[in-house]
Amino acid sequence: MKKRIFSAVLALCLCISSQSVAHAFQEEPSQNEYVLSEDTQDGLTARDSAIPTPAEAYQAMIALKDQDMYKEGTIWTNDEPYSDSKYYHWKGGPLAGANISAVGCVAFAFTLSDAAFGSLPARMYAAGEFLFEDIKVGDILRVNNDIHTVIVLETSDVGVVIAEGNVSAGDHIGKVHWGRGISKEEVMRDTSHYITRYPEGYVPPDDAEADESIAAGSLEGGLKWNLTKAGTLTVSGKGAMPDFNSAAEQPWSGNSSQIRKVVIEDGVTSVGSGAFWNCGVISVEISNSVTNIGSSAFYGSQIISVTIPSSVKSIGDSAFRECRNLSSVTVSEGVEMIGQNAFRACTGLTSIALPASIGEVGSASFFQCTGMKSATFAPGSKQVKLGDNIFTGCYWLMSVTLPLNIDRIGEGMFQNCGMLAGVEIPQGAESIEGSAFASCSGLTTVIIPDSVTIIGIAAFSACPLKDIYFTGTEAQWDSISKIGDTASAVSKATIHYNYTPVPPNPDDGDDNDPGSNPGGDKPGNSSGGNNPDSNLNDREVYPGTSSIINSGVKAAVETWKPTTPDEIKRYACMGNEAVRYTLSKDNAYQIAIENEVQGPMCFKSFEAVLGDYTIGRTYNIYPLSDTIYNMEKEIQFTIKIPSAIYKEDRDYKMICVTKDGQPIIYNDSDSDPETITINTNNFYAYALIYKQTTQ
Repeated sequence: MKKRIFSAVLALCLCISSQSVAHAFQEEPSQNEYVLSEDTQDGLTARDSAIPTPAEAYQAMIALKDQDMYKEGTIWTNDEPYSDSKYYHWKGGPLAGANISAVGCVAFAFTLSDAAFGSLPARMYAAGEFLFEDIKVGDILRVNNDIHTVIVLETSDVGVVIAEGNVSAGDHIGKVHWGRGISKEEVMRDTSHYITRYPEGYVPPDDAEADESIAAGSLEGGLKWNLTKAGTLTVSGKGAMPDFNSAAEQPWSGNSSQIRKVVIEDGVTSVGSGAFWNCGVISVEISNSVTNIGSSAFYGSQIISVTIPSSVKSIGDSAFRECRNLSSVTVSEGVEMIGQNAFRACTGLTSIALPASIGEVGSASFFQCTGMKSATFAPGSKQVKLGDNIFTGCYWLMSVTLPLNIDRIGEGMFQNCGMLAGVEIPQGAESIEGSAFASCSGLTTVIIPDSVTIIGIAAFSACPLKDIYFTGTEAQWDSISKIGDTASAVSKATIHYNYTPVPPNPDDGDDNDPGSNPGGDKPGNSSGGNNPDSNLNDREVYPGTSSIINSGVKAAVETWKPTTPDEIKRYACMGNEAVRYTLSKDNAYQIAIENEVQGPMCFKSFEAVLGDYTIGRTYNIYPLSDTIYNMEKEIQFTIKIPSAIYKEDRDYKMICVTKDGQPIIYNDSDSDPETITINTNNFYAYALIYKQTTQ
């Protein structure tokens, strides 16, 4: 009979699946559980006497990265490589009096821990019992509301870099992933338990060579740069940094992976274009002499958080694009322009607050920031020019406060923001462009000003609109040009005429207010919090958004899980099992395949051509090179049929629906009954369908 221990340790050693939690208190371990053994494990009585330094612990862990079992993207779930018949038995000794064996994310963290510390004993602390400064390389964190376990690879003053197996979200579900960043704020907010194998009172030895220069040089224009052994790259002197057309042009390109911190000293007036493209930068200090951050300056870097000082006037195109670890951005009062794609695909960014000084936000600036939940513009007198597709694909976006003065709602601005319940469009906006709110499957309420004269095609396509609050008369509403399917879409909602929005507080953030606080807690400070309630509180800072929209957001927060029969049906077709797929070596480009809940419009398109087939799984499939719906050349991929829907007597096909396109059916082109292979050049929403071939 297996020994039970108190719930905190029990929760720590569970794997990530909800099934594990449901079975947590069974006497015998179920498929996704850990094992608690009363027997002494081999090696625990002979403790290692040598305590590794953090640098040595890092080297021991990172050495595993090149082994096949632990390589980036390798399948790692509760069933592979460890299962209920094959647990990992760690050497860290008892926790709360019980020895631990595990699978899934816990097994991965324990494996790396043992590689670094051998049989050194572990100590565990609950939230509130440790400081961020206590966390060292090789320590284990229990995160994500006590459902996921990770191990620390690197630490910095702004956060940690971790390794993990059985990833629970994003592009790496059910796989090994090295190098994700977690901000200091997230660590202290979301860590329920902390395990260390350094002895109590341990102080890492000082590295006398940490500040030793390992590379240095001069830049065009008279600036100098220096990189230390500790990974700090300092740019000094007076004047602007030069621009670089590629990562290969960077003078520090040979050492780019070693860069962990960038310091732009006082006197430097710009961060050059492409300066730190694909570098290993975790944190950056930008002095108040900098006025411009160039295009692609930090594109694809590992940066965790950034503060843009008030001296900076413009953030260039793609400046922080695909910085997937970026979870906290502070944009100070004084910043005027954000370029196209500036924060595109920053999937770790959960909120953004922009100051009243902002006058332009470029197209796709927050495109596919899939973790973003709130976006706030501080009220000000300046008219703000908004580009197209700014928040496209921000599925979790629930709370939006737009600038008081805008020129329009751009094309596709909120397309596929599935959690968005309501938006207030400020007075002065003259148009709502095509597909602006298309496939916002939770959008029920919108406030439209009488300044709007045209609403473009598909602006509210596949939206369950219930209420439109219009600030003008019925005659003014009727005079608005409603293109394509828009007239039909808005006719299904109740129109409330002569609506008067709640005015904003004039003391909050106006850019002409001499008493404003540029460095304070209002505009420009973004915490990157994951708590939906905190997003609602953010809205209270800027009360210009009416209680109508607030109540809609609150409703979205409270009912984000599927509730209607249609939602439940669509949700059931998104599997929890990691997508296993292979690509042809002859492919002209790479693609990504992800489990995804499809919106009502795509799902109806699937159903329209099903015939006697059943929808088994739904995916998003897209090329990594860009978000595009068709490519010139076909590519081939093979998907392993998920175990939950696989049977030998079933026939499988794929359906694709491209944007505004007709469903395309693909037959299986391989002979393996456990996989399906197709050739395609179409991308967007896919469904794996099946039917019985025998009775």
